[in-house]
Amino acid sequence: MEDLARKYQEQQSELTGYVESIKKLEAQLQENTSVYNELDRIDSDSNIYKQIGPTLVKQSQEEAKTNVQTRLDFIKKEIARVEKQIESSKVEFAKLKTAIVQAQTEAASKANASS
Repeated sequence: MEDLARKYQEQQSELTGYVESIKKLEAQLQENTSVYNELDRIDSDSNIYKQIGPTLVKQSQEEAKTNVQTRLDFIKKEIARVEKQIESSKVEFAKLKTAIVQAQTEAASKANASS
């Protein structure tokens, strides 16, 4: 029973971690989407700079959009991957809940039988 309770807590912590990851990824997705939309709105002759360490380096609009689109694609794939982990974790979580209820029922039955 203690082993099931420990596994349940571990699974709960894992699920919480996945949810936190999704929140961070969604924030990154929103931020990068805003950047991409902003790049769409600026004039083609506007200067775009990319920060590399403490230095700003000039970058073409096309290169900037390509880089942001690559980040967006990566973030979307990561969100999908973590969502699959969440679903898998939920299934495992449900199995553990069922096992705990069953163990509690069996323990109660044994306690009543010995009384």
